[in-house]
Amino acid sequence: MRAVDTNILARWLLGDDPEQSALAVQVLREPAYVSLTVLIELGWVLERALKIPRPVAASMLQKVVALENMQVEKRAEVLWAIGRFLQGADWADMMHIVAASGSSPVFTTFDRAIARHAGSDSPVPIETLGKSP
Repeated sequence: MRAVDTNILARWLLGDDPEQSALAVQVLREPAYVSLTVLIELGWVLERALKIPRPVAASMLQKVVALENMQVEKRAEVLWAIGRFLQGADWADMMHIVAASGSSPVFTTFDRAIARHAGSDSPVPIETLGKSP
């Protein structure tokens, strides 16, 4: 099994470079591993760099996670993050919570919006400190 980079997933999703997209399709026919950091970057590329609307970007992220031969780090938690992203949360913030799940008893921040967007079903409790803008 090989781990794949963000650019492999982007070429596979977008099909915007015929040569690289064909190679990405070929790579993803075999079992592959996707890390949280690759998914964080992929969300940023789709939404911020390429200006893809949030619902479309969320659908693309779901497509990656749904690949049968794809081993996705913390798959269930990533699906939770995609749902929160679709509802307006910042993708990276939700993925930071996913990364903390199972490793820390609490995710601490000054940003009250993170706690609000994470909701009551957050994979790890959110603690907010001080005042947040």
